[in-house]
Amino acid sequence: MAGSVHAHADNALERYLAEVSRSSKNAVFAEGTRYRDPIAIREDTALVPASTLKVLTAYLAIKRWGLRHRFTTEFYLADNTLWIKGLGDPYLTSEELDIIATQLRKRHPLAIKAIAADNTYFPDIQLDGQGDSDNPYDAINAALSLNFNSLKFKRNNGKIVSAEPQTPTTTTTRTVGSNYRLTNGKSVRISLPGDRDSAARYFAEVLAQKLTNQPVPVKVASVPPGARLIYRHRNSHTLEEVLVGMLKYSNNFIANQLFLMMGHNGRTRQVSLEAAQQYVQTQSEITFGWPSLAIFEGAGLSRQNRLSAQQLIDILEVFRPWRHLLPAHNGKVRAKTGTLSGVRTYAGYYQDQDAQWRSFALLLNKPITYRFRYRFAESLAH
Repeated sequence: MAGSVHAHADNALERYLAEVSRSSKNAVFAEGTRYRDPIAIREDTALVPASTLKVLTAYLAIKRWGLRHRFTTEFYLADNTLWIKGLGDPYLTSEELDIIATQLRKRHPLAIKAIAADNTYFPDIQLDGQGDSDNPYDAINAALSLNFNSLKFKRNNGKIVSAEPQTPTTTTTRTVGSNYRLTNGKSVRISLPGDRDSAARYFAEVLAQKLTNQPVPVKVASVPPGARLIYRHRNSHTLEEVLVGMLKYSNNFIANQLFLMMGHNGRTRQVSLEAAQQYVQTQSEITFGWPSLAIFEGAGLSRQNRLSAQQLIDILEVFRPWRHLLPAHNGKVRAKTGTLSGVRTYAGYYQDQDAQWRSFALLLNKPITYRFRYRFAESLAH
């Protein structure tokens, strides 16, 4: 019986490999086992990696900061105005604002007359592949933003209100929500429209409501000279936890926050796309010996991004100590998917018959059934 099961699995794998072979826009590289030689089809062909690129982003983030790193946000006081200095923390959620509000009340129990948000650490950036839709995966990146720069609201008895109990309804919620026709009780999550100022203003509005029961004016401006630092918040989530969320939910916002920040050297006031791209190029050359690299952002949104199956295997080899960060599938596969229109990719590790984790990378840059990549990985693991 066992022999017939293995024969069936081998036959299935052969069928999948035949399908990969049919197009010059497909490639695969899979590490061999004691029972099977390595599999290589167009392994050196550079193709669109889609979100499998996030494995490289995750590796470079670990190398840059370490798994125990916690991102920070600074709070200053001047003339009873609370100033928020955004420093790109990718995991500022409504729940994190509850922690921040508690700490601020301890440090400054007196009335705050206004709240100002400083978002100058990031310029206005439109990344290649980042659309202008209201889908959360198109959320823009900013130095100060809440809930991955998204907004969830619903219509309740004819009024627009927050659809999350942990997130109060604000002016932005009502203004943005009024543009949507929703049936009573129905909710929707969208990327916050507007630019970096919109993101910072919404953050300040939500914090104002969590911090005080009184109406508080909100503005976007730079922290003035002489403002006193009263609290530096270190996020309750470590980089390891941030990466788990990024990889599990394929969160483009987190990936590109990390991508943009990792290139900042501290000698300039702002992050820059050019510095981030150069950092990734330099680190990839140091780590992998790649002389050139076509990477335009860190989430896999851009169709100009290019990686080969061999390069993905190179990444997976150095990422092996952290394979537990990747999403699990059927107990024997840990891997990251990538999906764009006409693109299906999958890269990670499969467990062989000796319970050893082997790396694989599948790049399909032509339309194919959605579950093909999962069935392919399962056939490797048999």
